[in-house]
Amino acid sequence: MNLTEKLGLKLEPIGIFFGNTTAQCDLEPTADTRNCVIPFLMTAGHGKVVGMTEETCNCPGGSVGCCFGDGFTRRNPMIHKMLSQGFGDMAPPGMPEHLKEGERFFCTDELAMKWRNAMPFSDKGYPRIVFAPVSRWEEIGTPDLVYLFADPDQLSVLVTQLGFHNGRAMNTIAPYGAACHSILFAAEQMEKEDPMAVMGLFDISQRRAGLANYLSLTVTYPMWEGMNRDLDKSCLTTHSWQEIEKRR
Repeated sequence: MNLTEKLGLKLEPIGIFFGNTTAQCDLEPTADTRNCVIPFLMTAGHGKVVGMTEETCNCPGGSVGCCFGDGFTRRNPMIHKMLSQGFGDMAPPGMPEHLKEGERFFCTDELAMKWRNAMPFSDKGYPRIVFAPVSRWEEIGTPDLVYLFADPDQLSVLVTQLGFHNGRAMNTIAPYGAACHSILFAAEQMEKEDPMAVMGLFDISQRRAGLANYLSLTVTYPMWEGMNRDLDKSCLTTHSWQEIEKRR
């Protein structure tokens, strides 16, 4: 028994491999289009191996999320305006109206800048980040992180399993960020003695694009291994989970 099968995950758990240059990828996007990271994660969840470089990970927030350093400064130094109350009279000609008005995740430019300055920028992604479904990990090796798309019932079990072997109530954090920033926040957790799982997909600008029934959970690989241990003793064997399964 493993979590993938027992939970009935519709998308496979996705291994994230930092700095990988050797994996044979089924898909590597080109730099001539703007590439959002989440669709490529979903492609990996459907069985494909995907690779991205700094050049092809060309969304400013996406390059940050995939640990290609400070993509905000390189690609969109005015990101704090877009994330707060917009550009107003400073908007360049032809800018879409929704960007002129801003995404309004922060009430002022200053607070958006505070968030930006606190980001744990990382270079772990260089020279290439690879996303691969669990069914393909043997081809590549051991992932650094595991990214899961889960519905509320599945997420409830995953969060419970995080404390199954350590007895802690607090094993999960839910930081605000773009949809792919869970990767960045989870990369930061790799350096900690007691890492936390990272819940995500709270970015409504991405949720409107077909993520109605999913949130995400990103964990280090050792955490993933621990979550899969002793499932025959877990809540997945109880009457409560059996009742949940009946309604699904």
